[in-house]
Amino acid sequence: MPAIASLWHLLNFCAPAAFLAVLLVLARWVFARKATPLLPWYGQLALHFLAGCAALFVALLWQGRDGSVAGYALLVLTLTTSQWAVLGGWRR
Repeated sequence: MPAIASLWHLLNFCAPAAFLAVLLVLARWVFARKATPLLPWYGQLALHFLAGCAALFVALLWQGRDGSVAGYALLVLTLTTSQWAVLGGWRR
């Protein structure tokens, strides 16, 4: 497989994590305006993206294929947990 094809596969593999990371950062400004996050918006974006990519990779290793419903459920669970942690949910 050529290098450019490998790059496209990697970008498409990480695309759901990137989309949800951006969505979570924007949704915080709409739904949790009063909450003070522990990280700035770019730190939240990086944290959510890395956690989402890690969750997708764990799902890939666990099931042996990409794009399963269980993998996306793990992605959503991981990102909601990281958003809860960034907003300091344990303090409430």
